[in-house]
Amino acid sequence: MWITPADSQLRCLPSLTMTLDNLFHDLESQLERELDAELLNRLEDEERERRSKLTLRDRLIAIQADQDPHQISLNLTAGREITGSIKNVGKDWVAIEVDTPQELHGALIVSLLALRSIRIPIECERLSLGNQVGEVTDSALESLSSRTRLAQKVNLAFVLRDIGRRRKTVTIASQTQNIRGTIDHVGQDHLDLRTSHGMLICALTEVLYVRIE
Repeated sequence: MWITPADSQLRCLPSLTMTLDNLFHDLESQLERELDAELLNRLEDEERERRSKLTLRDRLIAIQADQDPHQISLNLTAGREITGSIKNVGKDWVAIEVDTPQELHGALIVSLLALRSIRIPIECERLSLGNQVGEVTDSALESLSSRTRLAQKVNLAFVLRDIGRRRKTVTIASQTQNIRGTIDHVGQDHLDLRTSHGMLICALTEVLYVRIE
């Protein structure tokens, strides 16, 4: 038996449809918020993991990658502080254009093992941490389209061999003394420095920095 609804019942149908539309809209909005929150939490977890794996070398490379040079201060294990801008970063060394102290003004090659701490300006704090997970910057795009800097693959021994081949006079600083001479030979863990007093064999682990004259 077919029963025709009353007029009052018919008038309720549009409002019922609107209520269902609102319900589904609220459900969709809630789902989107939950998915966004889940994605955000996952990105935050990945970013924390990325930062936990950063090395001191990574921080220096990130600062160097910026187009504007930044003044940083290096505190060495011998208690000496050097201020200047990063020119290059290698596998286990960093090249600094020194501003102070005046007697070291110019290019200096510093062993990463000699670094005790680094003082960086405020604008470098975020920069030194590199690109966040999910972040794409101009420098990141540039690095994808170009080869990795060759210097980043080169260790200190390789650099010292090249300096020796060019017969450049250098001053090598260790924990206890500064020695001037020319590099005759560089082995796996040591170098031969010819000085005015004869030949000196120096362990590479003792080298704080090398100044090329």
